[in-house]
Amino acid sequence: MDDKVSCSFCGQITCGGLRIHGEVICPACEKRLAQLNVADEDYPQWLAGFRILWHKWLKGM
Repeated sequence: MDDKVSCSFCGQITCGGLRIHGEVICPACEKRLAQLNVADEDYPQWLAGFRILWHKWLKGM
């Protein structure tokens, strides 16, 4: 059984999803990321979200 946690991108509560270095990406965001293209209008927002996570991970090293 998975704990309920919030998605690192959308903030929605989820019981599953992709876990990377203690962060969770819900199934809906994971699906969107898999389909994301650099030409998409929301690409900069997703990139900014990953930059935030990357900085968190670097601080944890």
